[in-house]
Amino acid sequence: MKDTMICAAAAVLLATAGCITLHETEYPAMETTRVPEGKEISVRLSGFKATITEYVPVLGYSTAYVAHGPYRRGGHYTTVSSQTYIPQVRENEAFFVRAQELLEDNGFVLKAATPKYIVDVTFSGPHVSEGELFAEACWMLCSLFSADYGVQTWDAKLRVYDNSTGKVIFHHDYSQRYQVVVWGPLPFISPAASSKNNYNAMQSWCLMSLTDRAVADAAAFLVSR
Repeated sequence: MKDTMICAAAAVLLATAGCITLHETEYPAMETTRVPEGKEISVRLSGFKATITEYVPVLGYSTAYVAHGPYRRGGHYTTVSSQTYIPQVRENEAFFVRAQELLEDNGFVLKAATPKYIVDVTFSGPHVSEGELFAEACWMLCSLFSADYGVQTWDAKLRVYDNSTGKVIFHHDYSQRYQVVVWGPLPFISPAASSKNNYNAMQSWCLMSLTDRAVADAAAFLVSR
């Protein structure tokens, strides 16, 4: 009976630990221009590089001395386990692949030996202002740590080159801001359960949006030439 009650309580706890999204930036709508029939536009992609940080758990063991207590002399040694998280930074190819698929699916040639154009995109960020950090703290404190406010802004620079001359024939700068507010009934636990307010998720949202916007503009320009 006791075990049943414990399991029921755990089930209720897990059911109420979820997190709902109160506000989230809407993904920008855009469309990649398709190459007309009979026209060939060869392109090589450059840039679209980003890094992602992952925390890998590492188990360790140490020996600790445990005293027997106030009424017994001495003590004994025991082995205890510990877990630390080691940050690992790796390159994220998702945005390069995204750009490649968008262009190839719309008729651009990306495997030519000598492409006519080079499309280069460079990311920078994240940018978070003092006011946004203050807003984040206010959301946490005023909600008694049941809500979390996340925000990031990333920039991108698009450059389209004529491959034969190396001259920049088109360029544009972008800025993309992502904002999300999540809430749940359990302080600390509910906000931590959300998949939308962590660093990597916000970065991915911004860079995917910047990739789509830059590719859409580059494609429209190249088709119009």
